[in-house]
Amino acid sequence: MELFIKICGITNLEDAELAVSCGADALGFIMYEKSPRKINKEKVLKIIEELPERIVPVLVFVNSSSEYVETCLEMSPKLIPQFHGEETPEFCSSFGRDFLKALRVSGEEDLHPIFESYSKSWMLLLDSYQKNDFGGTGKSFDWKSLKEKKFNKPYLLAGGLNPENVEMALSLASCAGLDVSSGVESSTGKKDSIKLRKFIETARNFSD
Repeated sequence: MELFIKICGITNLEDAELAVSCGADALGFIMYEKSPRKINKEKVLKIIEELPERIVPVLVFVNSSSEYVETCLEMSPKLIPQFHGEETPEFCSSFGRDFLKALRVSGEEDLHPIFESYSKSWMLLLDSYQKNDFGGTGKSFDWKSLKEKKFNKPYLLAGGLNPENVEMALSLASCAGLDVSSGVESSTGKKDSIKLRKFIETARNFSD
């Protein structure tokens, strides 16, 4: 299975097209009001209309109401929700779509029961635990805690990834893919073409 790469925190069409040209599989759009990478749904719709069919557009929610999630998902049947807060398995599966569920990891907890509880997810996403922050912090957790661990669902590795450490991350975690945001930016919400291309090339070359 080829490594799945999601570029998150997309805020404009230029960065979306850059990520696609570099070989990304999915793009993440932050629908969380407190995020510095927040984007409105009208802008998301304009961007996804320009994307190739192969690209998976992901809307990232943090403890949003079901009404807000439904309103956003109604924009397109292609949209996949990612839940990055304390959403329950029942909430996540209530929208009739494949979904991603992010788990905020310190590196010390037993993840197996959590994987079991979100068994209806498409994939899970392991991000670093930072109090009061929900992704995009640029901080990683101890990837060694994942070494040789097997779970019942595929997962994406996130949190603190960048072109310099992606090989080490892949050598430690048996992940299905990667999710990166701040590690390929020149400034908050603006992707860096050199970092982005290097990140994807390095990851692909390592996993081949």
